[in-house]
Amino acid sequence: MAEEVGGGRRGVVELGEALPEVAIDLSTAALIWLFGVLVFLPMAKRIDPIGLPIICSLLILSAFSLFLIRGLRRLANALDRIAEILSQRWSRRGKIGRERWIKVGLRTATAMTTCLLYLPLLSAIHPSLVGVAVIMTLLGLPWMLAKR
Repeated sequence: MAEEVGGGRRGVVELGEALPEVAIDLSTAALIWLFGVLVFLPMAKRIDPIGLPIICSLLILSAFSLFLIRGLRRLANALDRIAEILSQRWSRRGKIGRERWIKVGLRTATAMTTCLLYLPLLSAIHPSLVGVAVIMTLLGLPWMLAKR
């Protein structure tokens, strides 16, 4: 029992060390997305409805993807720690500790949220890219979940 409690505390400490870097990367990606989708894309559509939104969307997409990928790489380890902590706490309360199912739920929510964030940027390039992204996400989820 003492080992489980010590392991849980160690997981919380590791989680606390990883979260500032994750928060910086993801907040930077969020600011890029907010300014891009809410400010720059509407201005680009107003100035030149055909060519400028595509260029603007590609620039925003590349910067957003850079910070999002960096943040999600670090977030994957943090999600594992969160799943361990939740599993330990729920198993103490008498509930079945299913760490695997908690990880699956957290990863699925992360993947779907990421897909939804890309939709406005992809639709500015071409509307059919939205459908391709959603289909690839839905087809990739079982593979991603089975992998880990």
